[in-house]
Amino acid sequence: MVEDGDPADDRGDHRRRVPRSSSGGGERGALILGVYDESNRLVYIGHVGTGFTMAARRALLAQLKALTTTDSPFDQSAPSWRMTAARWVKPQLVGTVEYREFIGVLRHPSWRGLRVEIVPSGVRLPTRDVPFPRA
Repeated sequence: MVEDGDPADDRGDHRRRVPRSSSGGGERGALILGVYDESNRLVYIGHVGTGFTMAARRALLAQLKALTTTDSPFDQSAPSWRMTAARWVKPQLVGTVEYREFIGVLRHPSWRGLRVEIVPSGVRLPTRDVPFPRA
């Protein structure tokens, strides 16, 4: 779950799915984020690598290790440059992420913590914060 800081505003509600380690297996790196679209497909919405305390990062890493899988949970490919060192997990956790705006991906996301009371399948795409030009 991702939120923009106002619990009454569901604009920022998103689901976090996948860890990526830029350090080749250590605790550093970013979480690759995904939410379900209107067709119930898990889609990429960005990544978050800031906002974690070291203790929270270690605790989350321990939870994610138990959910490890070999296959990407996304129904469509996420940007390949972001996936080169990805370690995939089953999409079973929901996290809160604060962000500035959503323009197809989250801009300036910052991790706020896990939300165990939220069912992952209920987290949906937000509306876009700015007009998005159509090709």
